[in-house]
Amino acid sequence: MTALETASRRRLPTEGPFVVESFKAAGLRALTAEEEKKISQGGISVEGMEGMEGREGFDEIQERERESLRAFFGSDIDVPSVPGSVTMEQYEQWKEMGLELHYMPDMEMSENKNYPGWKKKPTSNINLFNAVKDKKEKLAADTLKLPGAWVVVDAREKPQYQNGNQVYANDPLKDVIEELRKQKVIGGTKAGSRFEISWDELHKPEVKAKFAEILGTTPDQLRLPRAIEWNFLGNAHYQKWGDTNTWEWFEDSYQGSRRLAGGRSDGGGLSDVGWAAPDNRLDYGGFRPLIVIPS
Repeated sequence: MTALETASRRRLPTEGPFVVESFKAAGLRALTAEEEKKISQGGISVEGMEGMEGREGFDEIQERERESLRAFFGSDIDVPSVPGSVTMEQYEQWKEMGLELHYMPDMEMSENKNYPGWKKKPTSNINLFNAVKDKKEKLAADTLKLPGAWVVVDAREKPQYQNGNQVYANDPLKDVIEELRKQKVIGGTKAGSRFEISWDELHKPEVKAKFAEILGTTPDQLRLPRAIEWNFLGNAHYQKWGDTNTWEWFEDSYQGSRRLAGGRSDGGGLSDVGWAAPDNRLDYGGFRPLIVIPS
C-alpha cells in the first residue's frame, strides 16, 4: 500500500454516507493541508503516517500560537507544525514542570516596529536598540532577531527579593541545584535556589547536562533566553515577569567580557536590560531555562 493510499484510508470523511463520529471514535482525523502537501510531494512515508494519531493537541497549540502572535504583531504570522520530535507525553511532562511550548517567529524586532502587543520595549537602563548600533558594545548582529523556532520556556513568575531567601515556586531544578552545590560545581549558600549562580557556572558542561536531564532535553538545545527573546515572551505571554525586583541572566554577550541581564521591576520591568560580569554570583539574580527545539 502506498503512503497516499494509507493517508486516504485514514482521512476523516466530511461528506457521504459515513458517520463522522465513528471515525473519531476510531482515533482517525482529517489530514491538515500541510500533511496533504507533504504526501503529494512524497514527503511522508507509511511509517511517518503511523505516528500522526494523537497529535491533535498540537494542532490546538499551533492555533493558540497563531492567535497570540496575531494579537502581538497585528497581522497573521505563519506558524509551522510542532516538530515531530516532540511527543504529547513529553509536552505533558513539561507542563507538569511549569514549562510551556511557544513559537517565536523569524522576525527582526527593530526600534521602528510598532507592534500592538509590544508595550514595553527593551529601552530601560541599556537601550538595546542604541547599543546594537554601537560597535563598542560588541553585541551580536542578530541581537534583535527572534529565532524562528519552537521553544519550551519556564513560564513561572520570578519571585520578589526577600533578603536572598526567595525561590522560584515549585522549581523542578531545586534538587539538582542543591546536589551541584554540595558537589561544589556551583557556588552560593541557598541550597536549591536559582539565585547566587553565575552566568559562567550556568554554562559549565556538567551543569547543563544535569539541567537537560531533568528538563527532558539535550544540553545543545538548552540555553538562557536572549534579551530580545525574554522581552518578546514577556510582552506576548508573561507580563508578570517584570513585576518583581529580582533580575535574570540573559544569554547575550555584552562588551566582550560582560553578559546581559534584566527584568527588575524597579529598573523598568519587561523593559529593563542591564549587565553583570559573568562570574558574579548575586542573591538577587536568577535565571530561566529555554529549550530550543530543532525543526
